[in-house]
Amino acid sequence: MIGLSNMLPPKYSLVDLFAGPGGLTLGFKESSFFQPIVGVESDPVAAETYQRNLATPVILKKVEDVSPYEIKKLASEKGYDSIDIVVGGPPCRPFTTANTGGTRWKMIKEREKYSNHPNWASFYEIVCALKPLVVVAENVMGFQNHPDVFFAFVSNLLSSGYIADSHELDASLFGVPQKRRRIFIVGIRGLNIDKSLLFPKPKGTPKLVKVKEAIGDLPSLSNEKPNCEKPTYEPGHPTSFQSLMRDGQTKVQDHTVHVVHPVMAKRFEYIPQGYNLLKALRERRIPANVMKKTYFRGKRIVAFSEKTLKNMHSNIYRRLEWNKPSCTITHVRKTVLIHPLEHRLLSVREAARLQSFPDWYRFSGSINQQYQQIADAVPPLLAKELARHLARIINQHREPIPIRQSYG
Repeated sequence: MIGLSNMLPPKYSLVDLFAGPGGLTLGFKESSFFQPIVGVESDPVAAETYQRNLATPVILKKVEDVSPYEIKKLASEKGYDSIDIVVGGPPCRPFTTANTGGTRWKMIKEREKYSNHPNWASFYEIVCALKPLVVVAENVMGFQNHPDVFFAFVSNLLSSGYIADSHELDASLFGVPQKRRRIFIVGIRGLNIDKSLLFPKPKGTPKLVKVKEAIGDLPSLSNEKPNCEKPTYEPGHPTSFQSLMRDGQTKVQDHTVHVVHPVMAKRFEYIPQGYNLLKALRERRIPANVMKKTYFRGKRIVAFSEKTLKNMHSNIYRRLEWNKPSCTITHVRKTVLIHPLEHRLLSVREAARLQSFPDWYRFSGSINQQYQQIADAVPPLLAKELARHLARIINQHREPIPIRQSYG
């Protein structure tokens, strides 16, 4: 009798560099075409999140300190004699337009006398050593403004025999309830295809998922009562997105909010949906006495200055709109992302939902560490669409490969 494993199509082995909490890996795994072999992540808290949810080992090191031998050894233990795809999203902070501090790439390069960005150089070195069939990299849109890193990485792939290109993907066009534009680089070798086929395209006119459709079934919270007392979903028929996120769960987990100072929470009351603090101030929606009030955080007096307001990013003190997709999910506490209807920050679970993480996916660490992991992640639903698209290309243009022993 032919065993079931011999009737299944082979799964392609995947390595995730700069794995974070595992958004890319989760999407590729749930596409059913890819088997994660190992993640590489230097942050122990994010690594714990990755391992506990994906049941995949993590090499707890910086990518530049990882030996390709370590990766090949883990692949061999799972029945793979090679790595089919390497994915990764190196830290975006040096390239984001929201960062005006001393961690911008230009400043780092001048200060450290770097000829190339160490994260991207290490990424390419591992690609050269593993020679995967496919390479996928992701970063913020501002990455394109640094040709010494961006174009160098693409050029290196081209010189190594990959058909490679970059493309902007907006997560909201692929079922994610969030306007999130990111640049993706994809390289494929050994296949005779046009580079225009490397990226998925939305099917027809996509139906955008609204914030209400994404988080409307989660219980009410407040700045005074930030924890979910009754961890059950709100009654009523869930939307298709909510059902997808629940994925069989019956209890709400990690639905908790970072508590802000009452002076800060008072300002929330005057910020309408779709507004940020600066726009509300310009339209004189916030009483002057509310803005003039200051408060202590630790030993620091927290107050707004004209310079602070002038340099304020559009996502700071931003209240989401109930009937539209969310703005880009960043660190909820640091950027002050406000619930559409309630005068509080978004909860951990709400932020995770808006990133399209299913409700069973748990984040390790403190609430601030959880917010950071969610903000850094690639939305799994977007990753899943990209994975399915790449698998179709491979299966259509590649010679059949032997059935492997492991299907995970």
